Amino acid sequence: MRYPADKIKEAILHPDIEIRARATRYFAKSFSSDFSIMPLVIKAVETYGRQNDAYRLIGLSRDLPQSEDTISWVIDELDDPQSDQYENYTYNLSMILLKADPAVLLSRESGILEARHFPAALHSAITERLQMLSWDFATCWEKLEEFCEEGKEKQNTSEINLGYAYRIVEALARYGEECEEKVCQLLAVKIDDYSHDPMKWLELLAVRLAGEALLESATPLLVAKLHEDGDLLGSACQRALSNIGTSAVLEAVAEAYPKAPYHFRLYGTGPLEYIHADLAVEKCLLLLADETDHGLKCHLAHSLLSQFAPEGIEVARQLLVGQELDFDEKGLRNHLLETCTLTGERFAEYDEWMATEKVEKEEHWRKIKELEGDPNGLLLFALEKLTGKKATDMPKAEPTLPAVSRMALPHTSKQKVGRNDPCPCRSGKKFKHCCMNKHRQF
Repeated sequence: MRYPADKIKEAILHPDIEIRARATRYFAKSFSSDFSIMPLVIKAVETYGRQNDAYRLIGLSRDLPQSEDTISWVIDELDDPQSDQYENYTYNLSMILLKADPAVLLSRESGILEARHFPAALHSAITERLQMLSWDFATCWEKLEEFCEEGKEKQNTSEINLGYAYRIVEALARYGEECEEKVCQLLAVKIDDYSHDPMKWLELLAVRLAGEALLESATPLLVAKLHEDGDLLGSACQRALSNIGTSAVLEAVAEAYPKAPYHFRLYGTGPLEYIHADLAVEKCLLLLADETDHGLKCHLAHSLLSQFAPEGIEVARQLLVGQELDFDEKGLRNHLLETCTLTGERFAEYDEWMATEKVEKEEHWRKIKELEGDPNGLLLFALEKLTGKKATDMPKAEPTLPAVSRMALPHTSKQKVGRNDPCPCRSGKKFKHCCMNKHRQF
């Protein structure tokens, strides 16, 4: 039986910041509609202080539902003269406002725009979101299609204002099932050549809209899209399926998984992690029984632990015990230890692995501090962490053509920062558990 959600809520107030963050992430990444979570985050910030990595909880909270009271607290924090002293704190507070229901923000527009630490760069995004509240269904579609038509010659996400497009999607999602026919028509299209075609962006935005509008009928089409190799599209499908969050999603992903290509199975573990249900646990265990790839086994074990399923403890332990751990496996070990610390469960190596983890974290942050102000050194250190090799032992790369942006197209097969790589923000977390989904939204 999965650990009770009420107990996980209590852990938002745990003395250890890692456990507080883990508990907050449980609700935030599952698109929770529970309005009681953010007040607990606020209580944790006020209890343990803003200087003690509070930015981490606040950063996660952008995906939590906000009320009039919590929005008032955020604005008050942004008005506090001291708030900008804390690392990333005011930026993450501002991002909560950028993601909150605009209907809740409408009466507070002037207070937000005039807040001492609300960045001027975000003013237009807030104003656009509030203006879009007045757009009717036809206007939303017209603006979305216009955006994609204007961007059809663009190759990189850096060349378009994708945040603006996401705000249009948000406005459209308020029309719910009215979007269903158009979205399903778009998702049914098979594109062979994205050159000079607005579908280059419209496909991606239709995927996002299916998730935000909770269109369960689009599930088979999203699962089909997940078979197509592309990091941006795969991430979008994972998000949409997780957002829809029904048992039909879990059934569809699990049915397709065994015969699907590697990239499908990689992203397919997302809904198994973020849709909190006994059925997700059942499907993880079934898929684990036949999975032969060690890395994907680790992903499925991670999903089990994210569900706080006790079965995941021994599954993860068996994948780790007696092994010389690589970067991914150390991430799984960290997740296992966090799970057991939060739930009170224990296994034979718990104390030993906790001690090892502590030493490794201390060494990590000692090295980060030592390399502060040395971006090349930090990059080499990240590569060492990822590959498990010293920089001096790594082969020198041959000169290559200038690299294409990792976000270049919806269907790129490579990316510079993998979902399991060390996060470039230096949090010490995997990219997928930190900044992977925090692309620019303004």
